[in-house]
Amino acid sequence: MAIKFKMVPRKNLGDDQKEHPEKQYAQMVCGDLVTFDELIEEVTDSSGVSSASVKAVLDRVNVVSIRHLRNGRRVNLGELGNLRFSFGSDGVTDAKDFDVSMIREPRVCFFPGKALRIAKSRTNFEKVASEDKNEGGGSGEDDRPVIE
Repeated sequence: MAIKFKMVPRKNLGDDQKEHPEKQYAQMVCGDLVTFDELIEEVTDSSGVSSASVKAVLDRVNVVSIRHLRNGRRVNLGELGNLRFSFGSDGVTDAKDFDVSMIREPRVCFFPGKALRIAKSRTNFEKVASEDKNEGGGSGEDDRPVIE
């Protein structure tokens, strides 16, 4: 199976924008959402663990990960990957003028593990007809999580 995409016109921000003010870019067409309940059911079916146990473990992973991230730690999720917070701030000319309120809200950075990195590199793509206006489910803005 392949990831579907469509071509969409967008403003050209490259060096050749005077000659070509607009270019065509590939935009992912999102598939159906796998709900949490569907995910739990699938994990349950293939592991022999009850759905309540799977939910409880995922809930605790969330709680414990948040605690460690808020304390500035990185969290290793095994083969899934790693999580960490990242943030930026406003700049000042003298460090004495800096105030903690100048720090922007942290972002969650996810670094995929080996299996996900391999899956990314082996991904196939399939172009779909551009006539399907609502198929992408978005405005063309990039709302993907940071994956480095």
